[in-house]
Amino acid sequence: MKHIIQVLKFEYLGCIRSKSFIITTIIFMGVIILMAFIPGIVMSAVSSEKKDEPAGEKPVIAVCDKAYNGNASVKNIFDSTYPDYEVRIIDETPDSIKANVNSGEYEFAVMINEPLSVTYFTKNNSIVSMASQIVQDCIQNIYRTVSFENLGVAPDVSIRIIHSEAKIETVTTGTDQTKTYWSTYILIIILYMAIVLYGNMVAQSVISEKNSRAMEMLITCAKPSHLMFGKVIGSGLAGLTQMVLIMATALISVRSVSFENMPEQIRDMLNFPVEAVLYALLFFILAFFIYSFLLGSFASLASRSEDMNVVITPVMMIFIAAFMIVLMAMNLGSLDGPLMVTCSYIPFTAPLAMFVRITMSDVSALEIIISIVVQIASIYVLGILAAAIYRVGVLLYGNAPKPAEIFKFLKEQRKTNQKIKAELKGKK
Repeated sequence: MKHIIQVLKFEYLGCIRSKSFIITTIIFMGVIILMAFIPGIVMSAVSSEKKDEPAGEKPVIAVCDKAYNGNASVKNIFDSTYPDYEVRIIDETPDSIKANVNSGEYEFAVMINEPLSVTYFTKNNSIVSMASQIVQDCIQNIYRTVSFENLGVAPDVSIRIIHSEAKIETVTTGTDQTKTYWSTYILIIILYMAIVLYGNMVAQSVISEKNSRAMEMLITCAKPSHLMFGKVIGSGLAGLTQMVLIMATALISVRSVSFENMPEQIRDMLNFPVEAVLYALLFFILAFFIYSFLLGSFASLASRSEDMNVVITPVMMIFIAAFMIVLMAMNLGSLDGPLMVTCSYIPFTAPLAMFVRITMSDVSALEIIISIVVQIASIYVLGILAAAIYRVGVLLYGNAPKPAEIFKFLKEQRKTNQKIKAELKGKK
């Protein structure tokens, strides 16, 4: 234990004192503070622009009515649909309308050819624009209003009927995913980035020691298991320190922002429940140890820094697959499906899958405990296996061995150790 603590202390202090650690921490904290206050700044700027906007200078929407013979409902409905625009009824040819839209005189134009057939003129049509859909809804409302008028219903009554909205009150007996989706999404992205960053940091540390031959000296002073556990725990504590600083900054920044004037969706994105943040820290620790032991041991098999990415690719592919499965389940809403439930108990996918299920679904305390116990047991087993691979990788140079060769080396090493123990026991 003494050797593990020594390695842990050396690794931890080395990480937190490094320039890269300090700079990335400051950058992340600054970005989070900025992100927390950007929505308010943007909304203030937009509101000030609206106040400064001169009266009477509204953009023009041109409507060419060829179907309703100047029925007043056409302009009234366009006016109510586009209150920030000046709706102008025109009688022009398509070529004239195109020229005026292209010159910017009209923001856009609509030619009503038949009651339910229109031509929409616009200069630029964005792939994410909903403008044509709004025009379509507007034309449908005009058709319904005029149809009601022809049946003897007053225009104001028909408009009130068409625009009537049902009030709905939602009572959620479990977890409301609409309120937790964005906070969970942001936290899962942070988890993914943190595990990749700190896992690669462990792998890079191992390969740099091997390149400098420092590993060979270290392994003569301490057991490989002591080195591996000390290195991973030290790097993990450094990562946890950074994560705590970043998340504390996020919580303080979010609590400092005034939410009253913000849209509900933005409030949900910025409102991180304390319980979710604590679970994120817990599963970060578990995932970090699971993947760091694998990445560190695999990195010890590489002889050069250039070979490290090739060696650790299988591990990273597993993690990326776990991340994609979780994101897909979040978007489909199938958090309690067979795949996600199974992934909640597989060590390589459990940190992400169980975290998302806790924050966006109803998971019993027993399920959480079982998942955590499985992950802790896996960390211990992977730590022992990583130390054994690390012991083999110290003396291997050249091309990285294949998985079958690694297990062959481990098997031979185990037989040798058993033989040595038997001989020492016989001498005693």
